[in-house]
Amino acid sequence: MKIVHVAGTKGKGTVCAYVDSILAPYRSHTNLHKIGLYSSPHLVAVRERIKINSKPISETLFTRYFFEVWDALEASAHATGADPSQKPVYFRFLTLLSFHVFLQERVDAAIYEVGVGGELDSTNVIPKPVVTGITTLGIDHVVTLGDTIEEIAWHKAGIFKKESAAFSVEQLPGAAKVVAERAHEKGVQLRVVGIHPALSGVKLSPNADFQRKNASLAIVLAQEILISCGHNPINENEKLPDNVIRSLEEMTWPGRTQIKSKGTKEWCLDGAHTDDSMVVAGQWLAGLSRSSVEEAVKHAELVSDVHGGAQKFVTGSLHLVGGVLSFMDDEETV
Repeated sequence: MKIVHVAGTKGKGTVCAYVDSILAPYRSHTNLHKIGLYSSPHLVAVRERIKINSKPISETLFTRYFFEVWDALEASAHATGADPSQKPVYFRFLTLLSFHVFLQERVDAAIYEVGVGGELDSTNVIPKPVVTGITTLGIDHVVTLGDTIEEIAWHKAGIFKKESAAFSVEQLPGAAKVVAERAHEKGVQLRVVGIHPALSGVKLSPNADFQRKNASLAIVLAQEILISCGHNPINENEKLPDNVIRSLEEMTWPGRTQIKSKGTKEWCLDGAHTDDSMVVAGQWLAGLSRSSVEEAVKHAELVSDVHGGAQKFVTGSLHLVGGVLSFMDDEETV
């Protein structure tokens, strides 16, 4: 199974979704017939975390494989004299479940989003991914990772593996230095990815530099998977193939700069939960409402109405956004 492993503070889920979308058209004429995606958190249903060919696995499959893993852990505990009631914590169990699902379903390639950090994350058991990627780094999860950008960068770059390709978007100087040092420490040739020049003509949503950075990283990560299959259809300096452009323009990632209408109201949903992300979310909202960034950020912090209640902005966490989506969808299931 060919694996893409992605860490970062901002945009790692979006990058994973872009990679999944870019690779989708190649399923019909390469040996990438089944592509898995493991991401977190989920918004409405836990099955969203484990996807095959861009769709959450069914309730039937989730239940079957859940109990296969559960029963295997119990059997192992009994065999070794351990306490069978002691199980891996929630995220670790789901990570273990994802590997089991993808192996049993004979997935050809899988895209893994790190949960927290990288070095000590439960996804970091992949001995030799095809490629690893680091998205924009910032301050988050300080209790676990540390309260400086350098400490956080050390953890994130822990996913680098010798003989695996490694990429990073451009970082703040302190983070860039640590990421480069970690790459050298692990014997990895790190390549820093700038914004792909062809993206100037691609209609990304939102149409912002941070999203172009995410898409640029996704392009090179997807390219490494395709190269490993004997294909190389994406040239970093020339026009992107039409199928790649369509994949980038049509990719949807619920809860991230998402606009959803219900009745006469339009909801703007984004899971921003750090200071930096709140500013970016505010810039996005400012562009939609034609207010100033300062006003938009203030609205975001207060989770208040915009334009007399005609438009609402929900931010603060993906859990909150997921709750809103669940409420808006009423009886609709994932």
